[in-house]
Amino acid sequence: MTVSNGDPLKIFVPFVNEKMATELFSENKFLLDSDIHLIDNRGRSAGLPTLYNEIIEKHLNEDMWLFFVHEDFEVQGELFDTENLAHEAVYGTFGIRLDGHAPVAFGQHKCSEKDGSSVLQVGLPVTSPTWVETLDCVAIFIHTRLLRDRPRLRFDEDLTFDLYAEDFCINAQENFGVPVMVLPLKFQHYSKGYVTERYWNGIKHLGEKYPNVGVPGSCSFIGGKSQELETHYTYDLPANRKKRRDREAKKSRDYFKALRLFRKRP
Repeated sequence: MTVSNGDPLKIFVPFVNEKMATELFSENKFLLDSDIHLIDNRGRSAGLPTLYNEIIEKHLNEDMWLFFVHEDFEVQGELFDTENLAHEAVYGTFGIRLDGHAPVAFGQHKCSEKDGSSVLQVGLPVTSPTWVETLDCVAIFIHTRLLRDRPRLRFDEDLTFDLYAEDFCINAQENFGVPVMVLPLKFQHYSKGYVTERYWNGIKHLGEKYPNVGVPGSCSFIGGKSQELETHYTYDLPANRKKRRDREAKKSRDYFKALRLFRKRP
């Protein structure tokens, strides 16, 4: 196992809200000595996997840690120590693994609306690197040496904002035997998250990409075997409840439409 020996750490923050990114990163008292790179994505509107892969290629021949985070992520304590941290792992700050049939979240943090209201405490606390099956996209932390030795371990650019971290984790573990770990960090995520059609399109894509995989994610099961897992557990998220209601409403509309057509037949 190769461990870090004082390798530098760079933080990359693509943003569309400059005020939020500046306040949460450039002006964050816990990051004053950190090497922060704010990336203005307002004009280009590139998918985050595309931006992250470009950063990887730019720094691939240097030994360093790359910390990819969302603009609405606020570090609220001392940043984790990379000394003696193994290169051969994928790290994040919030992740999921199955306990029996139920997903369990690790990486306790605050989750709120964009304005900081309606704060919830999410996830179990960790005090050391803790194995999970997938990481949430809010933060992913990797060493260039891991990437340099594995040119097929990259972010999937068919995804744009959702599920690229989960895909990266599945790829790392299934195809390279690389573990996925949550690191202890005090933070707040200013986004309770709303599951969009884009998310479900990503779920379909990953089901086709990994037909023999079924793993838990933050908002749903992922992979071709998701339906098997769903027979034992249903994610009870507000966004998912809305999706179920919409799906049930559509079924009802389709049923009554078919009924009317049937009755009109001569």
